[in-house]
Amino acid sequence: MKTLKQLKKLKNFNFIDFATSIADEICPFKKPSNKGFTNEYFIICLIDFIDAYVSWGKYKGTNGYPIRGKYLNEIHNKYCRKGVYDKIHLELTNKYLKRDRECKLKIQIIDSTFIANKQGTSNNDSLLSNEEKQQNNKIREKNKILPLKKMKKERKFIDFNRYNGRKKYFKKDIITDSYGFIYVHHTSSSKRADSQGLREVVNKIPTNFNTLRNSNVNRYQQNILMDCGYASEINKQFLINKGYKPLIKYNKRNTKNKKILKEKQMNAKQKKIYKKRPVVEHSFAWLKSRPIINQNYEKTIVSYNGLFSLACSLINSKRI
Repeated sequence: MKTLKQLKKLKNFNFIDFATSIADEICPFKKPSNKGFTNEYFIICLIDFIDAYVSWGKYKGTNGYPIRGKYLNEIHNKYCRKGVYDKIHLELTNKYLKRDRECKLKIQIIDSTFIANKQGTSNNDSLLSNEEKQQNNKIREKNKILPLKKMKKERKFIDFNRYNGRKKYFKKDIITDSYGFIYVHHTSSSKRADSQGLREVVNKIPTNFNTLRNSNVNRYQQNILMDCGYASEINKQFLINKGYKPLIKYNKRNTKNKKILKEKQMNAKQKKIYKKRPVVEHSFAWLKSRPIINQNYEKTIVSYNGLFSLACSLINSKRI
């Protein structure tokens, strides 16, 4: 398997020019701006804003590119509505997979992290999954009979998690390869278990990886690595049906039987492949080194997802 340095990369690839061409296609300027604003101007400022330690209201642009932060926020929301960030991410993925496709897709890794909601959005219960909405409907029916003290709380999209009762969180799931390229990101509620949200994340992959076709060829078979939080027979069977070869660390809490634990242990080859799993943790570390991504300050989840997608594209552009 090739290392990151051995992969063939494009010479003189400019992410700003690449992103500007897509923004011009989706959001063209009808009239030229008096202040010289263009899509290239906005993208340079948005990239700088991600690395800045200020809010939209206090942002005043970067060297040679002055702009009011509130106006830049309007442009950012416009890009979110038109799907500019998603298109940039998709085109980068297609460009990345033009060379050494099978080698890059050989190992894929999935994991999730909590994002603290700090002075950010609050009413996002419409984003709950269908299962969670059904659970809330059942809780409402039961609460009609129960007295006030015994009423159960409905599940919310942004809520306290079991690890920290002081802050409210939601979850971000990503799928990367062994080189740290982020293929997909997905937002889910704070109390949704990893094992429950796996299918939603895998089904959200934007391009066709030919996983099922390559499953019959051992050389091109795609492995997907995950921790014991995703361990369940339903998930394992779902991934096998998709054509993946799942490598899931067995959850020891399921049994104390030594024979079963010995049977579920990975062999030497699987252990060698599983050593690539920390790459997804490194990707989260790169993303969350930016304060705008580490905590949510946005009024809507759509706005946060736009910034998250742009940050993923910045990381991905270094691997093109």
